[in-house]
Amino acid sequence: MALSESMQETIRSEVAALAPEYVEARRHLHRNPELSDQEVRTAEFVADRLRALGMDELRTGVGGNGVLATLRGGQAGRTIALRADMDALPIQETSDLPYRSCVPGVMHACGHDGHTATLLGTAATLARMRDRIAGSVRFIFQPAEETVGGAARMCSGGAMDGVDAVVALHGWPDLAVGRIGVRPGPMMASSDTFDILVRGRGAHAAYPHLSVDPILVGAQIVSALQGVASRETNPTDSVVVTVAQFHAGTAYNIIPGTAELKGTVRCLSTRTQDSMPARIERIASGICSAWGASCRFEYRRGTPATINDAGINELVSGVGQVVLGAENVVELDAPSMGAEDFAMYLQHAPGAIFRLGVGTDVTPLHTPTYNFGDAPVKTGMELMARIAVEFLGLE
Repeated sequence: MALSESMQETIRSEVAALAPEYVEARRHLHRNPELSDQEVRTAEFVADRLRALGMDELRTGVGGNGVLATLRGGQAGRTIALRADMDALPIQETSDLPYRSCVPGVMHACGHDGHTATLLGTAATLARMRDRIAGSVRFIFQPAEETVGGAARMCSGGAMDGVDAVVALHGWPDLAVGRIGVRPGPMMASSDTFDILVRGRGAHAAYPHLSVDPILVGAQIVSALQGVASRETNPTDSVVVTVAQFHAGTAYNIIPGTAELKGTVRCLSTRTQDSMPARIERIASGICSAWGASCRFEYRRGTPATINDAGINELVSGVGQVVLGAENVVELDAPSMGAEDFAMYLQHAPGAIFRLGVGTDVTPLHTPTYNFGDAPVKTGMELMARIAVEFLGLE
């Protein structure tokens, strides 16, 4: 549905009036970051703001430190959920911002301060026009996105009960402020982890023939695992297998008895993700057997791939074209092999996550000088408010 000019102007003017307050909220959050599952003060800040807005339902302590709020419109209807993540990263900020982190070794290097402030501002905007909305808006403030555990716990705590659609944004430094990136279908990869313990036989380094060298075996496993992507997977179906840790040995002249490998697997389809444990174990066990070693293999499923619903993505794109101009809505060429536990919400309702431009001069995500910035807050507020109202409709 297309909003009337008067409704569009109402949203625009409300956002303009409220944005300075939520820019300051973002700066407060940036100064006071908290790590995954430690977001106690952040959750209190969020809950206090939502309480002041007169939410119809407010729950704290969901899935750990999560906060859920529901705003009911003047007429019954569908429910749309809007999600923000609240946790920071264990990185020492090195910027000279006046609102740089006050917490040693912790900073908002992924922009969750901006996500949280933007959603608070969206809630404030929609609260001012609640009587005209047909339906409800569920605001999800999630802990522990960086450790890929918070979304599942939020869903178990009822975050998606009765929800018909869900939308989120993520600040993106490769896009200028005032631009967004959208993509139907696969948007981000799944994220699983594995451990391989190679058991060989130790010996003096001068007598390798008396050993079953787990370092040699482990090195061959690392090399062979690269063939999963290059030789066992359809080239059009992306997969990444990365061994990120290799631990073995204690001295220059001792061949150890064991070697430990740890890594991650990223996929863009459920079918491929489902096949990976058996494929990796087969390779590791086969190489170990060939060299007279054995292995212990452990595989942990993380978040599934983030698959944007075509219809909700079209809604986001359409709102973006009206608010920002068609030239500022970028259709992304390819998904990211990074992961996002927003995928867990998509197991319960159709939805989409989009990229919100924070400036092409901003340093990359997860770096000690990353900054979401002030300007994207206003843009994100208007987009998210418009998306909610477009989905729900008006009385």
